[in-house]
Amino acid sequence: MLNIIAADTWSSEAIWRWFSAQRALNEAITALEDAGAGLLPLVDASDWQADGVRALHTLIVDLKARATVEVGVLSSRLWELEASGRS
Repeated sequence: MLNIIAADTWSSEAIWRWFSAQRALNEAITALEDAGAGLLPLVDASDWQADGVRALHTLIVDLKARATVEVGVLSSRLWELEASGRS
């Protein structure tokens, strides 16, 4: 885990950690958004009436919803990180 808590002044190491944390959050958000987008076609394709496929459909819908929630959480962390850089 990167320690991004700034001291009174920003050192070059602290700035590097801040940018590294920001990059890691952006990469995680992009990965989750890509995963969520990849699940969208599966939602329609798995909307069948067979029990097994219906269970798969429910799982895919749940995974898509969870990915969306995680994007929101990571976006909040990114906003907090960016705000700490402005202070």
